[in-house]
Amino acid sequence: MMGSEVAAHRAEVVMPYGPGEAVVVDPPHRRDNPLTFRENRLNRHGWALVGKRIVMDFGMDAMVDRAAALTYYALLSIAPTVLVLYSVIALLLPRDQDAAADILVEFVARYVPRQLETEAADFLLGVVGTPSQSSVALVVSVLVSLLSASAYVRSFSRNANVIYGRAEGRSLPATWLTMWLLTIVLLLGAVVLLLASLLRESLVLGVLRPVAEPLGLTPTVEYLTQIFLPVWRWVRLPVMAVAAVLLVALLYYFAPNVRPGRFRLLTLGSFVALVIIGAVWALFGLYLSTIGVRSAYGAFGAVLAVLVVVWVMNIVLLLGLKVDAEVLRAKELQLGLDSEYTIQARPRATKAVKQRLQQQRWAHRSAREIAGRNA
Repeated sequence: MMGSEVAAHRAEVVMPYGPGEAVVVDPPHRRDNPLTFRENRLNRHGWALVGKRIVMDFGMDAMVDRAAALTYYALLSIAPTVLVLYSVIALLLPRDQDAAADILVEFVARYVPRQLETEAADFLLGVVGTPSQSSVALVVSVLVSLLSASAYVRSFSRNANVIYGRAEGRSLPATWLTMWLLTIVLLLGAVVLLLASLLRESLVLGVLRPVAEPLGLTPTVEYLTQIFLPVWRWVRLPVMAVAAVLLVALLYYFAPNVRPGRFRLLTLGSFVALVIIGAVWALFGLYLSTIGVRSAYGAFGAVLAVLVVVWVMNIVLLLGLKVDAEVLRAKELQLGLDSEYTIQARPRATKAVKQRLQQQRWAHRSAREIAGRNA
């Protein structure tokens, strides 16, 4: 018992983001974790601090510019999601070569605003058209595109460290491995979300009908088509919402070099981000249906509108993470921790920080040598 308490109180070395000296933090005992300690609820002064820090740091942290970089990487990550989705559907329906393309077109018709259906369908079919002719080309395309998708996650991790005011402490191999694993999980989650949204009778029959009779699964197929699918149409959106919450929670929890405590499915920041993103997408559809974009800019206007929406959504994602960071800071302050300038939560790793400290010593030694020669 004593050993666990000592480990819980072990001091950690963290470094504020940007130029600066390392800071030694002494995290609270896990029983007094700022986020799980039931008595540590934010008072009005704490909420006021959260609001002030969010407003004050929005420009200082260059949220708008950072979201623009995330938007660029997000556009690069669209292709792998489409390719993986198309590959999964093609594997599930090997006897119907056109079914995967038909399902993609149905997805566009169901979820893309009517004014953008033609451009979106042409883009998706263009993405899957060339690789589908060669399995080798498909594998290569997916691997290359996965690298692009992981670039978004790595960029989000760097931005998350800025928001928490913390330099990356994980080594380069550990960071890349973590970000790759997180990318794969997020990408698979996105594919599952898309498949769940496209689940229909023709897909179930196309997958199970060839093997239903030999394996004695005919009653199962009848249950899925006659009972499950009608119910699924009603519960699909809530299930997809929970899955989206999980994906955002994973991104918020593993991206920064901060270990705030146990994993939580829903935080205040992720809730705020998801609600605002839903509202932004709804307003986007309303804008296209009432005002439109093609009248002024032609087809380019549709692309421009999508870019703006993705940009705003990334701003909101960063804003939600900022909410979580400032709530953590305020709760640490209420426990008496010195968190005004540095959040005291434990880092995930300190190896990179120690390497940077060594580099700083070399730089300081060189600076002193130059100053000594000029004295």
